This record gives sequence, structure tokens and C-alpha cells, in this order.
Amino acid sequence: MIRQERKLMFMSEFDEAKYIEKTAIELVETKSVNGTSGEVDEAEKIVEILRRIPYFQKHRDAVWTKELPNDPLGRKNVFAFLKKKGTQKTVLYHSHFDTVGTKDFGPLESDATHPDVLAERFKSFEDDEGVRNDAKSGDWVFGRGALDMKSGDAVNIANIRYFAEHQDELEGNLLFMGNCVEENDHLGVIAALDELERLKDEEGLEYTVAINTDFISPKYPGDRQKYIYYGAAGKILTCVYVRGIETHVGNTYDGLNSTVIASRLNCLLDNNPELVEKFPGEEILPSTCLMIRDQKDFYNVQTPKTTHMYFNTFTYQKPACELLDSFKKEIKAECLKMTDLAKRRRSAYLSGLGFPKDKDDRAIDVYTFAEYAEMMKKRMDFEAECKRFAEQRSEFDKRTAGFELLDHLEELAGDGRAKIVLFIAPPFCPHNAISEDSKAYRALKKTFFEPEYVLKKYFPYLSDSSYIAVDETTEELERMKDDFPLEDFLYPLPYETMRKLSIPAVDLGVFGKGAHTFKERVYKPYSYGVLPEKIRTYTKLMWK
Repeated sequence: MIRQERKLMFMSEFDEAKYIEKTAIELVETKSVNGTSGEVDEAEKIVEILRRIPYFQKHRDAVWTKELPNDPLGRKNVFAFLKKKGTQKTVLYHSHFDTVGTKDFGPLESDATHPDVLAERFKSFEDDEGVRNDAKSGDWVFGRGALDMKSGDAVNIANIRYFAEHQDELEGNLLFMGNCVEENDHLGVIAALDELERLKDEEGLEYTVAINTDFISPKYPGDRQKYIYYGAAGKILTCVYVRGIETHVGNTYDGLNSTVIASRLNCLLDNNPELVEKFPGEEILPSTCLMIRDQKDFYNVQTPKTTHMYFNTFTYQKPACELLDSFKKEIKAECLKMTDLAKRRRSAYLSGLGFPKDKDDRAIDVYTFAEYAEMMKKRMDFEAECKRFAEQRSEFDKRTAGFELLDHLEELAGDGRAKIVLFIAPPFCPHNAISEDSKAYRALKKTFFEPEYVLKKYFPYLSDSSYIAVDETTEELERMKDDFPLEDFLYPLPYETMRKLSIPAVDLGVFGKGAHTFKERVYKPYSYGVLPEKIRTYTKLMWK
């Protein structure tokens, strides 16, 4: 009898793994690149898959979509709700279904969303032995989104299907949420917060945990450990507006070239381990430059007056405002070195020609946007000018709008001094983490054992989990917003809703390699065979 039960259990697990694989491939084959109508197609595909489940065939209203407000593509989030009478405890399964583009596949682009074709082609791939061996093994699913994160979608669908078909194991409510628009501005999950709040209020739900199935990867060759995360790193887009002193190339010693200033700051900030928070054992990453560009739009012999640059800056425990202050301190010190060097070089040049010394009062002022705003308020109706600037534009590039505003204000002020202004642009991802004395953390310890599993505090990639709770105080957020020009126009976040929800967030991810590359692939035995049951075990603990 025991042997027969084990056989039946094996068959059930085998069938479930095949179901997840089939679902993942079906999702990969529906191309859903961020910023395209494919995101709508994928939402409809997920609804279709969910409504094939017998329970949702009978309860069709338990699967629904919510469109993003004013979205030109009509993109939407997908929800499915499995209700247990007599309890408020609710576990949220969430994942995103948009992907990055496919141009990185090069000559393979036409097959980027065809996993079986890619697997065959990679079996003879000469440039990467690891990829070739993985393809030959049959244990991996290839394709854009297979890892990030349509296999995660498939696991969540399979688990809500499991509990729908095993009602005797359903000890609480289960909510599935599939989000669009994750890969750039996280607008999907931000729009979904209202729906989470509505369900909480109307159904009387108590969200005990949010389980994200975003991917995990090995940290080094041969790494077989699986990493479980109980927090989400945050992010600010640290913007640096650099205004130099323009001059003719024939008088180059008289100026301060904005590209030189920006280059020095790039070397100072990019990948500098001295400017990160310190948490032993955690993957704490430094800022890195995503864009640096002078603002000359045609050739002439004038040195560049302004240069724009921005950095990806992860946040962990420090509030954004403190990070910006620390960058300002380092930049001020670097600017003193730059101007001192510029003055010494000019002095040596003049001395070599036998010219008399003169006064060289070149300096680089350094401000946060909040400090710059206070200075400008003494010269103009600052708030009115910012509002006028915003209202005169029908649409914005969220990343460049702050730079354009500063150009506008500088022109109005007529201030020719060299300066640097630090500010924040979208997206802003809040950081959050669950306490190690919380129920959610204790349940992780009971479910995921060392040495195979390693618990880490901060998910090292950007995640929608950032928006379902916020650790920064109201005062810290207000200070951050002071350094976020046009925040109300560009990226208004429902901080009070996020704080009201405050859902403990964990990441129990599918396992694979090569996310955001043409070698992207997910490991089937763990992701489709082991992980789903581990998530169910954890879910049951969070219903108790």
C-alpha cells in the first residue's frame, strides 16, 4: 500500500512538472516584450490558461483583469482568487509576464520565443560548452522569458491549480497576481496596489506573505545552492547635472569642460565599493553609470557646457536622501581636486609664456536638487516655473525631464557658474525586508534547509516586491521627494497604500542561467519538480 501511494505521488509530481513545462513554453511562445501590445496578448493568454482549470471554469468571475489607467496600449494585470470560507489569512502569489527585447539573439532572433527550436540549435553551439551541454541534457528550457520570468508565472499558476483541486489542503485564501510593465518602470504592480487594497477591504483579507517566483541563478561555476530571499533591494536613479564653464578651444585653460568633470565623477562613483552600505554575506552592489552624454547637438569649437549622467544606485537600509547626501560629500571633495588641478595647469601655462599671474576664482558648486531649489526661490517664483514647465509639455521622457527642467531654470537664472546638481529620476524602487523574528521568516527556516538552501536578506535584482511594502519613514520619503524634480508628474507613488498593505515579501525563485541574454534558460528538475511543492509547504505554514 505504501509503495502504491509513493508511485501515485511520483506520477502526480511527474504530471505536474510536465504541466508547468507546457505552461511555461506556452507563455514563452506568446511574445510579450515590455512596451508592446504583446503584454496585452500575454495577459489574455494567462486568463485563458487559468480558465482551463476546472475550478475557474465553474467560477469564471474568480479570474479577472484590471487595465492600467490611461495606458495607450491597454495593458492589464491578471488576478485569480481562491477563497476559503471562515478565514482572513491570504497568501499572494505574484510574478510579472513582460520581458526585455529579443535583439540580443542576433541571427537567432526569429526563434527567441520558440524553446524547442532553440534547444536543438544550442545542441551544436560551439561558442559555449556549458550551453551546449545543457541543451543536450534535455533538462533546460531556453527562450526569452523562460527564466525571467514566465516559468515563475507557470509555477504560480500550477500551485493555484493544485489547491483548487485539493480543497482539503486549502487552509486559507490564495490570490494570484500577474503583472505587466515590470522591466522598466514597474507600472503594473503600482497600478495593482489599488486592487490589492480593494480586496483587503471588501473581502476582509489579511495578507500574511507575498511570494514572488522571480529567478535565482548560480553565483559561480558549479554553484548548486538555491538562494531564498526575504527582502527586496531598492533603487534610485541617481542623476548628475554637470554644468561647466564653456570656452573656445583657443582659450581652453580658461574653462572647465563639463565632459571632464563628468568623467572624473564617473570614475569616482561607478563600481566604488567604498560608497555602498555594508552587510556581511549579502550581495551589496555599488552604483554604476547607465548614461553619460554631453549636450552638444552639432560640431563647433566651443567646449561642452553641460553633460548629463545617471547611475543605477541600489538601496538596502539607508534612505535615498542619505545616499544622495553621501554622494554630494564625495563629489564636493572631488571637485576641489579638479579645480585645484585646473588652476595649477593654467598657472604653469601662463608662467611658461612669461605672462603675469592673475586671479583664478573658478569653482564648482555642488547642490542636491532641494538645495538648488532653495537658492532659486530667491531669484524667481520657483514653484510656478516648475509647474509652467511641466504643463507646457504634453509628454515627458521620465529619465531626461529633470535635466531639461534644470536647463530651463539655468537659462532663466542667467547663472554662468560651474555647478553640479544631484537629483533623482524614475524609477524609484523602495527597499523592504521582513524581520528575522517574524512568522514569515521562521516559516522560511522551517521549509528551506541548509546546506542546499541559503537564506539571503536582499534579492539582488530589481523586483516588483519593492512596491508592496515600504520601510522608509514618511519623513525620509518627503526628503527624497524634495530631491525628485517633477515627481508628481513623472512617477507619483501611492506610498500610503504601500504602507497600509505592508505585505511581507519573499522570493522563492525558479533556477536558471543567462537572464537577459540570448542564452537564457531555466533548469526544469528544480524549477518544475522541486520548487512548486516547497512553495506549497511554505504557503500552508503562512495560513496557520
